[in-house]
Amino acid sequence: MKIAIVHYWFLVEGGGEKVIEALAAMYPGADIFCLFADKQRLPRGISEDRVQCSILDKLPFSHRMNRAIFPLYSAAVGSFDLSKYDLIISSDSPPIKDIVPSIDTVHISYCHTPGRFLWDLAPMFTAKLPWFARPLFAGMAANARVSDFVAAQRVDYFIANSRYVARRVRKYYRRHPAVIYPPVNAVDGYLSSSHDDYYLSVGRLIKNKRIDLLIHACNQLKRKLVIVGEGRDEKALKAIAGPTIEFLGRVPSAELANLYARSRAFLFAADEDFGIVSVEAQAYGRPVIAYGRGGSLETVRVDDAEGKSDTGLLFPDQTPGSLVDAIRLFESQEQRLVPSAIREHALSFDVSVFKQKISEFVSVAMMERETPAPVLTMPRRFIDARVAAWEGIRGEA
Repeated sequence: MKIAIVHYWFLVEGGGEKVIEALAAMYPGADIFCLFADKQRLPRGISEDRVQCSILDKLPFSHRMNRAIFPLYSAAVGSFDLSKYDLIISSDSPPIKDIVPSIDTVHISYCHTPGRFLWDLAPMFTAKLPWFARPLFAGMAANARVSDFVAAQRVDYFIANSRYVARRVRKYYRRHPAVIYPPVNAVDGYLSSSHDDYYLSVGRLIKNKRIDLLIHACNQLKRKLVIVGEGRDEKALKAIAGPTIEFLGRVPSAELANLYARSRAFLFAADEDFGIVSVEAQAYGRPVIAYGRGGSLETVRVDDAEGKSDTGLLFPDQTPGSLVDAIRLFESQEQRLVPSAIREHALSFDVSVFKQKISEFVSVAMMERETPAPVLTMPRRFIDARVAAWEGIRGEA
């Protein structure tokens, strides 16, 4: 069976790249297509010769200026020759659905989210633009939404990375996806015998991760906060950081594991579709203090119906004050959170679980391809009614 994996780009290290890493390991003979690739940032186990980039990758400064050439994405993706493949698994962002498979190809879209800048967050993105650019973006977004919806109808099967994302897929695409959580290397976690007095944040330093909220809360409480990650907002975040805030940038895997394991708790303030880093923290038995919206409602266990122990706590408002209250509450009762139970919960998201569920889903999808579709017949009365209506229209003309 010939398999292709299609991803948007390999320019950063995030949840989408972890999905591709797992899929590439599952299907070692699969070819991998993408818009752009920084060969230094390919996931482990993916060699350069497996990756085929679009023509856009050859443009000067395309890696740094990728957002500026967004209107060209669909054409670039549509130029991929995928006619020889039996199965395509795409790691979805809006333009990736514009691939053109053959009629006999099964296309499974693993949807991280319908593009939020086009759909539910479009008003917020528009409001941030200069006044003269807003009509242009609004028009572009309206056209892109139509194209995105139409492309979604060509996908054979959707998988959403959380129930939160599944709601958006149903709302905006009118499709009903399965839910398979993304892979987390939870089995690599371990429990430390001692912990240091610092809170931890891991992720890209960009606005929607709300690292600023973590900084303001820890400034106010004078708590030590260790921040791991890089991003375009690093300078602005450092400008508001007090003396208890430490920026480490990118760190090696072994050092990151130690930071997870010895932290007091993990802080997470983003409205994320899933939130892999918070599950990684739990794999080391560390509790998570998270904003109570989005994927965190599915990854942080609170008030479990079966009476299982909590793995953290959620704060209701995306404000520094709400997080301050949550940290104080956590510190008053942190002894009740059991590290071994937290780690056990994280193991339910392990990469082995992802691979098993994807394999089962693919098997069913490929079997359905071999099953002849039923012939749909229209009752005679409906045919007669349509003929009569058509003849009436012709007569009036």
